[in-house]
Amino acid sequence: MCTAATVNTKDGNHFLARNFDFYDLPTDYEVYILPRNYSWTNKLENRRITSRYAVVGMGLETEDQFGLFDGLNEHGLMGVVHYLEGFAEFSTRPRRDKLNIAAIDFITFVLTQFRTTDELVGELRNINIMARDLELTDGPPPIHWIFTDRKQNTIVIESTRDGLQVYDNRVGAFANSPDSRWHLINLNQYASLSSIQPSEDVVWGDYHLVKSPELLAGNFGIPGDYTSPSRFVRAAFLRNHIEEAETEMDGLKNAIRILDYCSVAKGADIEDGAPSYTLYTSAMCSQTGNYYYYSYTNNQINAVNLYRENLDGSAPISYHVPLEQSVRYQN
Repeated sequence: MCTAATVNTKDGNHFLARNFDFYDLPTDYEVYILPRNYSWTNKLENRRITSRYAVVGMGLETEDQFGLFDGLNEHGLMGVVHYLEGFAEFSTRPRRDKLNIAAIDFITFVLTQFRTTDELVGELRNINIMARDLELTDGPPPIHWIFTDRKQNTIVIESTRDGLQVYDNRVGAFANSPDSRWHLINLNQYASLSSIQPSEDVVWGDYHLVKSPELLAGNFGIPGDYTSPSRFVRAAFLRNHIEEAETEMDGLKNAIRILDYCSVAKGADIEDGAPSYTLYTSAMCSQTGNYYYYSYTNNQINAVNLYRENLDGSAPISYHVPLEQSVRYQN
């Protein structure tokens, strides 16, 4: 279970933010910078791929290389991976006429090789996204992706039984299963929602109904459970009704408010005997290269700036995620 949203500001900043909802991970996740000359093994073709562009993002080291959950590259292309359980289907046969890439490596490949969503879409016909087992998920993870760039062009990429599909994401929200088309159709059930308090009197017979905002609101009926469809509706509604941000800091605040509305508390959702909850929240700014994040156990916001490191190296740079709660004492 994950939720993502884009956020824009009046001074031209563009964010992609996400909640990462999962079980407790068996290994530590960290923020990584993968520099321009970082290389990794494409195990489906047994050859090395070298980064063209530097990337900052959250992930972990598994099977002798880094896997990203989300990230931002030096040209402002940003991406997030989410589960699409029950719907995602990938190729099981390599193609000689295409680059064969595992679904679990796709976000790393995209962010290290492309500058814009247009570049990515133009190259998709030459890419064969394949299933590959991952020890962490006991098999090939069923996933899909959202990517957005500095021009605010936002797309969703899904591989299902219908093949590889690319959708423009015009609502600025993203979640898990079902597929993106289903979520957009489902939004039509909530067309009557509004952020404006109804003003007209309501009279039934001779009885005037109370119009207290505690009892009546234009946004009455927003679903409040933790399912993916409900989180998508909440994210889409708040993203498109929250007061527009002025600056980067205001945009960060909006991103946090939107995702707080969709976060999962530990113990509130149990799957197979284990709690699935919001392990961390991140927000990436395309223009400034800032990667902001905080964890479930420490809501102090941390930031890593992509441009403050030497991006011409080859060795990844890691930043520990502080999990112990930080408190600012004022007396």
